[in-house]
Amino acid sequence: MAFWKTKKGQWGMLTAGSAILGLLVGATLLNPPTAHVQAEGNGEQVQQAHLTTAHGWSNDLQTIVWNDAGYYDVYFLHSEDGATNPFGSSGQDWVHTTTSDFLHYGEQNSAIPASGGDDTQGWQSAWTGSIVTNTGNIPNVPVGAKVAYFTGIRKSDKTQNIYASYSQDNGRTFTQPLNDGKPVADVSNANNKTDFRDPAVYYWQNKMLMYVAEGSEIGVYQSTDGVTWSLADPSGGSKILASTFFYGHSWDGNAPVECPVIKTMQTPSGESKQVLIFGAKDASVGETTGTYYEVGHLDANGLFVTETTAKRLDQGSDFYGANTNGSDTIDTVNHSLIALGWVGNWNYFTTGVHTDQNASSEFVHRLGSYSSAREVQLTDGLTLTSSLMIPKAATRDSVTYSNVTKDAPKSQSGQQWVDREDTNGHVYGLYDIPNQSAAQYYQLTFSSSQASYKGRIYIDIWQGEDYVRFNYDPSNGKYNVKAYAAELNNGTNGQVSSDYYRNGLLGNGNGYLADSGLSGQQSITLTVVTDTNSVEFAFPNGQIYTVSRFNTSGVQDFKIFTEDPDNANQVTITQANLQ
Repeated sequence: MAFWKTKKGQWGMLTAGSAILGLLVGATLLNPPTAHVQAEGNGEQVQQAHLTTAHGWSNDLQTIVWNDAGYYDVYFLHSEDGATNPFGSSGQDWVHTTTSDFLHYGEQNSAIPASGGDDTQGWQSAWTGSIVTNTGNIPNVPVGAKVAYFTGIRKSDKTQNIYASYSQDNGRTFTQPLNDGKPVADVSNANNKTDFRDPAVYYWQNKMLMYVAEGSEIGVYQSTDGVTWSLADPSGGSKILASTFFYGHSWDGNAPVECPVIKTMQTPSGESKQVLIFGAKDASVGETTGTYYEVGHLDANGLFVTETTAKRLDQGSDFYGANTNGSDTIDTVNHSLIALGWVGNWNYFTTGVHTDQNASSEFVHRLGSYSSAREVQLTDGLTLTSSLMIPKAATRDSVTYSNVTKDAPKSQSGQQWVDREDTNGHVYGLYDIPNQSAAQYYQLTFSSSQASYKGRIYIDIWQGEDYVRFNYDPSNGKYNVKAYAAELNNGTNGQVSSDYYRNGLLGNGNGYLADSGLSGQQSITLTVVTDTNSVEFAFPNGQIYTVSRFNTSGVQDFKIFTEDPDNANQVTITQANLQ
């Protein structure tokens, strides 16, 4: 369950990221274009080609489970009380849906009720967890039945505890609590006696392991029957410390570790490693909350031992509460994983989002969507790469515009190319088509006739007053993303959330800074997937940046600008409406 107890420190100064800042702000940036689409929305935050909650508010992606009936079961955390009161009296529940292509999703139903179990020791709100298939070791549960382990807020004392319930309908609902509806693991196991959530449960070496988020630590527990749990390391604290799972980063004590996921993956050369994925934040380098990972192995007790530094699975500000498919047995190797993340950030998703761009209407009630599915693989260098999974059917009607340059005709195949120069006289507007559907797929290949591509690339995406602006320097791989959403303007709290959305921890007008790790290329292909409430920028080396949008308009303006200091650059554009 992703929940920040305090926002103290969210405006921390940039330190290690200052070098990136200097590389980006030295250039003259484009002034915002004056002509852009007039947004017309219906007040609903609804994606056209991505998973969105059918009603209320949602956040963490619980898990993705293959169903032998021929589809994936997908689960996410949901609040009936809506975006402005996600921890309201109705509590939170798990919602279930299905998909076969991660573009179209089936009917949504409540999978784990917001209240259940024992009258006093049961739960009154069901938070994040995981699912395993009973191999026969869990008593009084049919072999092959799916069993959900999840955080519950105990009715008697409102503490976080771990509960379990199994499904009688092949994973659609989980209505049969284990342990008579009482916790199977208690918050007293946590050193801080407060944080005890997001259990990730797996089979490993003839027993079960449970990884639990416990503030600045990950507790690890073992069981033979799935009901009675004890320390995985009985001679020690059985905790994975931040110095291990967040190695190479500065731990922010106000931002707890959340949503641990552990999988075994194999490199192309055949080496098997354990990968730990989790939610965290490193304010010291200007990183907001996000999904990180480390690669390593398990010790004799099943505790994760890192072999790498922690890296972000998605470099963006809005990819959190992520989870994957894959085996529920750590002994089984996954050659690749399918990952989905919540397109959201706690610093502006619970302060109130207006339904219009004047910030004068009521707040939205329905809010919560998820990223494009991405295939995740482990390289020989022990890094994870991600590629957006866009079904071929979604791009079957794509159109390609080749060799678009600053010297291209004003009109090409009915599309308008607009020359626009910056104050230095060398930024050119190449592509500017208003009133496109907001659900789009773009493949942009920037190339140079010389040895390497020179000059920055700018992509501006507008919805009414709102924008997402991408500024990339291919020569060094650095880029920044700036975004503005009028719907976040909401008095004092709204100003804070609006500024955080636009500037993150920097607060200096230069947005979020990142390093693609890809530089000095003669040709580079960027994939951009947009929808009403999200934008994803994907690099060819497996890095992705995800950012949320809050406009309800189903149309957008998509603009491409480039520098061309040597008169050697061109771009080929392939575009399709997502279907």
